[in-house]
Amino acid sequence: MLIAHHGDKTHQPENTIAAFEAAHNLGACAIQCDVRFSMDGTPWCFHDDTLHIPGSSKTHAFHTLKDSQLHHQSINRFIELVDWASCHRHLDWFIGVSPANIASIGFVAAVEKMMGLMRSENDSFALLTDDCSSLRAARNMGWHRVALEIGCVSRCLSADIVTLAPEYLLIRDSQVECEELPPGPWQWVVYEINSTEDAVLWRKRGAHHVLTGNLPLLMRSREASDVYGF
Repeated sequence: MLIAHHGDKTHQPENTIAAFEAAHNLGACAIQCDVRFSMDGTPWCFHDDTLHIPGSSKTHAFHTLKDSQLHHQSINRFIELVDWASCHRHLDWFIGVSPANIASIGFVAAVEKMMGLMRSENDSFALLTDDCSSLRAARNMGWHRVALEIGCVSRCLSADIVTLAPEYLLIRDSQVECEELPPGPWQWVVYEINSTEDAVLWRKRGAHHVLTGNLPLLMRSREASDVYGF
């Protein structure tokens, strides 16, 4: 499947409900969204660990900003995403969290907060991070699907990944050091793929899914449609 990286960010601001709606209208079956936590412990749909507040002369670490400051920005709370997703239950979600951002509240508290907001939508969300032990903890807490980002293909053979057996392994295209992605109990997601030729090539090399920042282009492609079946 084609996974929309931060929604349809070619036409709408990334990681917003507007971008998710646009991706859905194009026919996306999955969306990747990043989540960051405020000083008040509220999860927001946002990609960076820092944010520039208009009128301020400096950039602020996201976790130092209060909800009252963020309400004036053009970003959405995670609960707004969950509410929107509840009306589009056919969509799958990859929710990326940053270890740097959640350090102040702790991984367990962050996961508990998101799981409490997801309610019955839990099955639609895969938790995405690059830390194997954190995903194992999330599994133990009841998060059903997890996605691990790795820096090289050979790492998938390590004992910690084999025993975790994540549903998905994500890897950047430039970090794949072999001709074909090896099979396993997981599905491979390669990113960020923004051309038809690359999408078709990665399917041949063993990718089950591609994460794309140019969803409109790939959705219009007959070649990509033939190999990914959308």
